[in-house]
Amino acid sequence: MKILGHVGSFALCLCCLKIAAQERPAFKSLRYDEDYSFLANMAQRTEWLDFLKYIPVADGRAGYVSIGGEVRERFETYENEFFRTDSDADNAYLLQRYLLHVDYHPTEWLRAFGQLQSSLEDGRSAGPRPTDEDTIDVHQLFLDLAWQPVTVRVGRQEMAFGSERLISVRDGPNNRRSFDAARVLYRAESLSIDGFFSSPVEVDPGAFDDQHIHDLWFWGGYATVPCPALPGIKVDFYYLGLHDPGAGYNQGAAREERHTLGTRFFGKLGHWDFNHEAMYQFGHFGSGDINAWSVATDHGYTLEQVWAKPRLGLKAAIASGDRDDADADLQTFNPLFPRGNYFTEASLLGPENFFDVHPCLQLRPSAQWLIDLGADFYWRQSLDDGIYKPSGSLIYAGDSSFGRFVGTDLSLLVSWQTTRHLTLSAAYTHFFAGQFIHQNNGTDVNYGAVWIAFKF
Repeated sequence: MKILGHVGSFALCLCCLKIAAQERPAFKSLRYDEDYSFLANMAQRTEWLDFLKYIPVADGRAGYVSIGGEVRERFETYENEFFRTDSDADNAYLLQRYLLHVDYHPTEWLRAFGQLQSSLEDGRSAGPRPTDEDTIDVHQLFLDLAWQPVTVRVGRQEMAFGSERLISVRDGPNNRRSFDAARVLYRAESLSIDGFFSSPVEVDPGAFDDQHIHDLWFWGGYATVPCPALPGIKVDFYYLGLHDPGAGYNQGAAREERHTLGTRFFGKLGHWDFNHEAMYQFGHFGSGDINAWSVATDHGYTLEQVWAKPRLGLKAAIASGDRDDADADLQTFNPLFPRGNYFTEASLLGPENFFDVHPCLQLRPSAQWLIDLGADFYWRQSLDDGIYKPSGSLIYAGDSSFGRFVGTDLSLLVSWQTTRHLTLSAAYTHFFAGQFIHQNNGTDVNYGAVWIAFKF
């Protein structure tokens, strides 16, 4: 993998070249959503890597190929990771991620997309976490058959919907998430409908050994529709189903058949922006019934005429927890496949059995700079349930005699988009342990990270 490291260093050096280029949109999180067909016009080729973004095949008679990728180098450090005081709870380590994709469009109705991912970790005392290392593997490989406005997509692929509270590419951790899936997509102006049946891909650390998780099935439908009476406002409606033969919670482990119904109301009105989401879950866990729910809100007001265009924000969310671990029924909310950095870059807590209030301030001193400051206050929704990691595993079990308050974090994120291709970022979080953590002999956490990402 030293070769990949040298390639990554070379690519990062290239970004320093000052070559005139016309303004282009930012790279998308889902790289397969990018469209470079406009580069068929030679006059549009003004960026120094445009020769990779549109390569005619057989002088264009067999379509075109587009090549892209990413190099990310990320240094992280923890003091008392997951509130522990063990010798391996303090860490400083380097994460490296390399992505390379090829997008082939032989005709207007046929497309093939493939992407390799290599993720490396160096320095953790206890060794790499499951989301840290994957020597090299096929991260995505799918075919599209398109009859506008309908596309059928089959193969290994990333999926992300809405605010990524339930389905995310998991960009924060070193390994991004993908699914082996069959999908039908409908796109028409501001209306989109997506139906899918899938199995999440298990990340294994070796070379070309990733596979979908046996007997874990995930399916559903997701639609986004406009609000004609409120221009700029949209509504999401979705159903998601999950079959997991070995789900684990504070209550224990058992077969889980869970169904999620949800809606999201979001958009911008003048200086105000908002994002509201409500979810209800039902089904079976072992011999018991599931009855869980979650509500999340995000309000913001931007002072457009003030320096740095400050956005004053307030987030609040709640997710149900189990009310009795001796009862077969389960009330713990399952966030399914959420963002790894759900609350902060420190990724300390997962969105199960919690209530939080998060005032925040966002500054944009220029188009290239972003500064995000916040304070988040956490409580347990149910005293009989515990707190969880972003992966869904339990940190501390529930105890009704322990306190409800989990703790407070203060966080800072700074990002500098030096060019369209290169981004420099840094983050810091201090988590002040609350009563519940102290009663479990836990302590405060310090987290810091700096990273550089080059995309093409």
